[in-house]
Amino acid sequence: MTASRPPKLGEQAPSFSARTHHGESITLEQLDGAPVLLMFYPFAFSAVCGSELRALASRRAQIREVGATVLGISCDPLHSLRAYAESLRTGGEELPFSLISDFWPHGQIAGRYGVFDSERGTAHRTSVLLDPQLRVAHLQSAPNAQVRDLDETFSVLAGLRPRS
Repeated sequence: MTASRPPKLGEQAPSFSARTHHGESITLEQLDGAPVLLMFYPFAFSAVCGSELRALASRRAQIREVGATVLGISCDPLHSLRAYAESLRTGGEELPFSLISDFWPHGQIAGRYGVFDSERGTAHRTSVLLDPQLRVAHLQSAPNAQVRDLDETFSVLAGLRPRS
């Protein structure tokens, strides 16, 4: 289940299927044709993860402008993610992205991307940015107690446009 390393730049992203915090099924292949940002994070309801996801939500206009799909992925169970998404609402608005449960089989998606911490049972704080052909265009990791640089991610994302 666990990859020994994250995918390399230019490699095809590992396939996955999962459920969103709304209970909807999603596969990576459904997202073909537009940039995709996979935001792996360790824990729902933690201070760093919450601040990071709120900062990402505040960029909803930028996400929409580039036509990207953003998925927040953690090893938390689906019901926890539903409550977490509610807690992250700002100004009455829902998150402009889905939270994905990698709970069962536990850490399978994070493992395929080489970002599963088997000692803690969580994903590492890693972003994987995919181009419209679902190839890895950018990777960014940060220690679990530190937020990622969203400016860096959005700088790369701005250059990735959906296929016409």
